[in-house]
Amino acid sequence: MRWNLTVIIGVLVVVVSYGLYQLSYEVQQLNSDLRSIRSEIKENKQAVQILKAEWAYRNRPDYLKDLTAKYLPLLLVAPYQVASLQELPEREIDPSIKSLVGVPLPRRKPRLQIPSPVTLPSSGLQLATYRAGDGGSER
Repeated sequence: MRWNLTVIIGVLVVVVSYGLYQLSYEVQQLNSDLRSIRSEIKENKQAVQILKAEWAYRNRPDYLKDLTAKYLPLLLVAPYQVASLQELPEREIDPSIKSLVGVPLPRRKPRLQIPSPVTLPSSGLQLATYRAGDGGSER
């Protein structure tokens, strides 16, 4: 009986020792992974700071002015390039959209409370309109 108990305890000690041995190496591996991830995070933060500094440098007004002068030459608009609304051609409606004109709208839900439309007081409020003749607005 003692012999069996001694063997079982010995096997149990060997198994636990092996498990602790494997666990210690796994912890060491996780620590090295953690150190490498932290160093990568530090490098990425430094790269972000460099990119922010470069972004600030590239957004200087004098640098942007030079780039716009180089790549976006602004030309004056000639009077013949401006058209009035009457000179524009009539817009044609696509035949596939014309077929959607007769699509029925969904009915109002019976329990839905629709608020009454808001009416503006007529005293003192007028909409401004544009008159082509005087170039101003009418009140």
